[in-house]
Amino acid sequence: MVLNDFNKSKYEILSSKKIDEQNLEVIELCHIKTKAKIILFECSDENKVFNIAFKTPVENAKGIPHILEHSVLCGSRKYDVKDPFVELAKGSMNTFLNAMTFPDKTCYPVASANLKDFHNLVDVYLDAVFYPNAIKNEKIFMQEGWHYETDENDKLFYNGVVFNEMKGVYSDPDSILETSILSNLYSKTNYAYESGGNPSDIINLTYDEFVKFHNTYYSATNSVIYFYGNLDFNYELEYLEREYLSNMKFIESPAKFQDAKAQKKYNEISEYYNIDTKEDKDKHYISISYAIDKEKSTLDNIVMQIIDYVLFSSDSAILKEKFLNKGFGESVYSRYEAGIKNGFYSINVQNVKLELKDKILEEFLNSIKDMIDNGVDVDKFKAGVNSLYFSYAEGEFGRLPRGIYMSLVSLDTYLYGGNAFEFLEYKTAFDYLNKVDLKAKDNIFIKTLKELFIDNEHSAINILIPKLNYSNEKEEAFTKIIDEYRNSLNISEFKQIVKESNDLKEYQKQVDTDEKLKCIPVLKVSDIEEKKLLVDFEHFDINGVDTIATFDNDKDIVYMNVGFNISEFSKEEIYLTAIINNVVANIDLKNNSFKDFNNFVDKNTGGLNIKIDVYEKRALFSFGIKSIFEKLDKAFDSFSKVICDTIFKDEKRISILSNESKANSFISILSAGHIAASIRSKTDSQFNSYFADKADLNGIAYYKFISKFCKIYDDNQELINETLDLLYRKIVNSKLYWTISVNKKYYDNSKDLFIKFLGDINVNKPAFDLDLKDKLSMNLNEIKKLIDFDSFDKKAKSEAIITPNDINFCSVSGKFDSKYNTGELVLLKTLFNYEYLWTNIRVLGGAYGCMSMFYRTLDYTLVSYRDPNLKKTNEIYYGVSDYLKTANFSQEQINKYIIGSIGSFDNPVSTVTKYKRNTASYFNEITDEEMNRNRSELLNMKASDISKLSNIFSDIKKANRCALISSKYIDEAKRMYESVWQLAE
Repeated sequence: MVLNDFNKSKYEILSSKKIDEQNLEVIELCHIKTKAKIILFECSDENKVFNIAFKTPVENAKGIPHILEHSVLCGSRKYDVKDPFVELAKGSMNTFLNAMTFPDKTCYPVASANLKDFHNLVDVYLDAVFYPNAIKNEKIFMQEGWHYETDENDKLFYNGVVFNEMKGVYSDPDSILETSILSNLYSKTNYAYESGGNPSDIINLTYDEFVKFHNTYYSATNSVIYFYGNLDFNYELEYLEREYLSNMKFIESPAKFQDAKAQKKYNEISEYYNIDTKEDKDKHYISISYAIDKEKSTLDNIVMQIIDYVLFSSDSAILKEKFLNKGFGESVYSRYEAGIKNGFYSINVQNVKLELKDKILEEFLNSIKDMIDNGVDVDKFKAGVNSLYFSYAEGEFGRLPRGIYMSLVSLDTYLYGGNAFEFLEYKTAFDYLNKVDLKAKDNIFIKTLKELFIDNEHSAINILIPKLNYSNEKEEAFTKIIDEYRNSLNISEFKQIVKESNDLKEYQKQVDTDEKLKCIPVLKVSDIEEKKLLVDFEHFDINGVDTIATFDNDKDIVYMNVGFNISEFSKEEIYLTAIINNVVANIDLKNNSFKDFNNFVDKNTGGLNIKIDVYEKRALFSFGIKSIFEKLDKAFDSFSKVICDTIFKDEKRISILSNESKANSFISILSAGHIAASIRSKTDSQFNSYFADKADLNGIAYYKFISKFCKIYDDNQELINETLDLLYRKIVNSKLYWTISVNKKYYDNSKDLFIKFLGDINVNKPAFDLDLKDKLSMNLNEIKKLIDFDSFDKKAKSEAIITPNDINFCSVSGKFDSKYNTGELVLLKTLFNYEYLWTNIRVLGGAYGCMSMFYRTLDYTLVSYRDPNLKKTNEIYYGVSDYLKTANFSQEQINKYIIGSIGSFDNPVSTVTKYKRNTASYFNEITDEEMNRNRSELLNMKASDISKLSNIFSDIKKANRCALISSKYIDEAKRMYESVWQLAE
């Protein structure tokens, strides 16, 4: 890119280069007047990205950057409405719209494939961060941060979106541990404080401190601005200068990132987390952490990721397996963090007795010394190098647009004075690592192991101690503080607080006028093309196997699944299939140890993923893999080995993996309670929820089952292992499907390899004849005597399940008839998520989140996330029908919702996402014609269509409800729910 004369006079080019492995042209600029840094990523990606990041180190745990991140998006100079963020979500074709608080930076990224929409988003975000209403309107701070409210007895209590969000965070042991590690490892730096805010500190934050923080850190000088995609960068730079930077001046940034070397060399601290049952009294968390006190480089970063793979993060990681075999906890996991000034590496052991702490540290250090003295596992390290290289080369980032990922990775080095593109270039590092002599005593991996774990005295140990009813203690502490404050108030002062609370409620209830809303830029429905290709696969029959092929793949990487139909499995078989899903490929095979097998997979492919895929009416036990085409034969070999050679004989390994799954399930339910509650609330009406409740980590029934399974397994190993073997035989002899995403030029060769694979497994897979079928039935009857499978079923139409969380997750799910168009329901989801539920549950109620889902199975779900309310939230759900009946929307408003909803059809998707969408479309029997009909229904919606949708919820009071609740809500729950019971018993 060449700067035009105007931009040459406003910006200085600091560096530029081509990054071949990312197909990027990158330019680093400095705005001459303000010294703002601008990074341009030029590429062909139609999904355009903008991100502005500010350095925001903290000096306390009052959560100022987090509350500010929420608050600046609540109106600004140009966009003087209550919530431009929500208005954009209603009427934008964005592919990403959010903001993020990190320990030392705050980022505001947006993305859209539509150029006009992209420019609208960028302008709203820039105006929001530089000129927010929040620094003039204290009510915004009160709403998003914290404030006092009163109940009917004139008692005070705290409320606020971030306050409630962080109460949820501080209920999650993993989150508590993460915060504790930073605080301990970097106790003399700004990283010692939780930037998101500790609830007990948030309530001490003043509005003046909040405003001062914005005025201090939200300057152009203190920012890094990113543009990415297929853009006219001269236009973007001219706009940035004309609309914003020209009106600003250089302000010396006070942002300093304190070096980790300021920390004392070693420390050990303990903190508590809440448990609800005495059974959990020995379930400690023990973490060993090491600071990385060196300059960042791509090579070092990749080496650390490979070491993490080898030691703890892969399925057959050396030390993870050793720890679990020695009984060091039920779950072992690690964290490598490179996104702060000085990174760190932590080893975390979950659910372990405290007296094992010294043995864990000793075992870890002895194992590292053994590798240093006697060499590393060559095959494991080679597998790690290949696995990580595949991940880099693949360039799939889940839901995060590529450009946002690039900007965040850039900040990992650039924010601290390093090269902006350091972590984006990886080929040279891998070329070097592929030539490393792994048998040499001085290779880079051994040097790093010694440097980080043996010679490094900058380390820390963190312990989380389980404490019965600790959440009640914390709540009582809050109550004491607020009651003492209430008692200190005179009548006049109390009335003033009541007035401020009422004024806030009135402000929150105010609706922006149509005149005001016109300031928010929106697209027109006419800007959207009439039809798109949405479902694009081909169906073949290959030797009797249904094959679903996606050819929209220009990579040399092949993605494929072989799936066996388990749709008709009994309840007991589903639960036990979940056990099989946990252990297959992680237990020994007939001719290979599971470690050798995993090494084979990771040295030759991009990884094997075994899972239960559940669709609207069908469930598959799936073996998924990704591979470069040249090694596709190895991918099929991996399938053959695991399908034909799995044996269920390693009792200790099955026990370990089951206990690990139990621990992971509990944490998943605590952290994603909205998913668990929504699954549970529709488990008796929706096929996929019926399966998920029994076989998913977020399933309530699954957690209850796996807890029971772990208790009875050791005494019944022979029976259970034989049953697992018989059930696995049944699985791999069920109807087979093959799905593949492949560059079309490779398809014929891929098909030939598949036909060979079919021949191999038909000869070698374990048999399942009538006698074995009868034996399976007999065994299941014996297991039913040990496990009461029916006891895990939903206990009533409405359930409140008590968890150790300090906050609630509330769900309601119901059925509706088929007369409603799918396109209408897509719009209704947007309307609820950013209007009715958002206003009442999040803005007025203080919950961190809320959402709605509508399914082709004629089910709906409404759910709240980290919610301080229970009764109020259910009353809001009950009011949806009346809301729709009486809401008076203009066509202009509906058109905005149409724009905001069309992204569910039109957003650009990655190769993997396209493949998954096509696969789901096949199994759910969705055609391109149907998708475009639904899309057309959405585009042609009228304001008059809304009121008729109220009938969907006419029986909502009779619908299924599930809430995951804090113990302090038990009495309230007993008045509202038929069944109230405790998750951990």
